[in-house]
Amino acid sequence: MRDIFVQTLLEEAKRDSSVMLVTGDLGFGVLENFERELPSQFLNAGVAEQSMVGLAAGIASTGKRVFVYSIGNFPTFRALEQIRNDVCYMNNPVVIVSVGSGYSYGSQGYTHHAIEDIAVMRALPNMNVISPADPIETEILTKFLVGDRRPSYFRLGRSGEKNLNLITPLLKDGRFSKIRSGRDGSIIFSGSIGDIVLDACQYLDSRGINISVYSVPFLSQISRNDLEALDGTKPIVVVEEHSLRGGLSSAILESIAINQIDLKIVPVYSQNENLTLIGSQRFLREQNGLGIEKILCHFIPR
Repeated sequence: MRDIFVQTLLEEAKRDSSVMLVTGDLGFGVLENFERELPSQFLNAGVAEQSMVGLAAGIASTGKRVFVYSIGNFPTFRALEQIRNDVCYMNNPVVIVSVGSGYSYGSQGYTHHAIEDIAVMRALPNMNVISPADPIETEILTKFLVGDRRPSYFRLGRSGEKNLNLITPLLKDGRFSKIRSGRDGSIIFSGSIGDIVLDACQYLDSRGINISVYSVPFLSQISRNDLEALDGTKPIVVVEEHSLRGGLSSAILESIAINQIDLKIVPVYSQNENLTLIGSQRFLREQNGLGIEKILCHFIPR
């Protein structure tokens, strides 16, 4: 996802001189082309995330659309006060780009696990939280963010994610995006965890069980119409590489409660009970309740 993001942002920045990219001394091997081709629209703020976000907010207040790029928790938790005060409260057009969602950097340990970030960013005023499912959605949403003026949080995977959409989706702000149709239930997910979701669906297909799958790239607002369109007589499973509190499941439940919709969901989320674990993203997903069997059990009769 990060390569597609940078490539797409470079193309857009060539057409729009108001676009700037600021990094916290990260992105080596990824950002060099942007720096080389558009040096006046690129800035390395160094390992100083709080200053980086404050600086980005100041630049954005002059009319620029500023993208701040760093890994996982670094541009979020380290700079939370600056995001809250300088970006969100002042409604400055800054995009916080977090690369390495969930357990993408699992080998680096818990300091690099981004599994509470949606909850924190979603709680901030004026913040639009966006989490693409694959490189196709990443390209579309990068272009969307260039043209948008709201403070935004762009939650990306690391690299090597495969395309989950078979056709180019029509992504609408606040709406679900259907990846496949089925008659026996629904799975709703956000972000790069979709690869496990589709693996589960392929297995269910072999058992004659067909499931609808929806990507939810927009997490700050959950569409009432999309929720009401779900078949509540069949299982509805929400899968997220994030803690239960404050993530996609919470956002859906909030919308269900506020709009008084008669709908039940089953969350599959990062349980994160052992914070000492280190390993690959796949290993950490399985160890924290995000293995394929955690999805299958809700659709296969016992």
